[in-house]
Amino acid sequence: MKKREILAELTRIAFKIGIKIIEDKLLKKGGYCRVFKNKYIIMDKRISEEDKLNILIKALKRNNLENIYLTPKIRELCSEKE
Repeated sequence: MKKREILAELTRIAFKIGIKIIEDKLLKKGGYCRVFKNKYIIMDKRISEEDKLNILIKALKRNNLENIYLTPKIRELCSEKE
């Protein structure tokens, strides 16, 4: 899978588990946060695809993914980035 395809898949998974992704101009790369029951991934839209992948994977790992189908490549990435 190409990085763009992986990003699209990670975004789909985040949406499926109720995480809203916000991309804007920030002073830092971004990260995962919760405000009450709402979950967000906030990222600087100017960062590299690799940084976006890392932020998405770290955020997804903090949530329960047991009932979500993960492709073998995504499952492998989630286990690598520990």
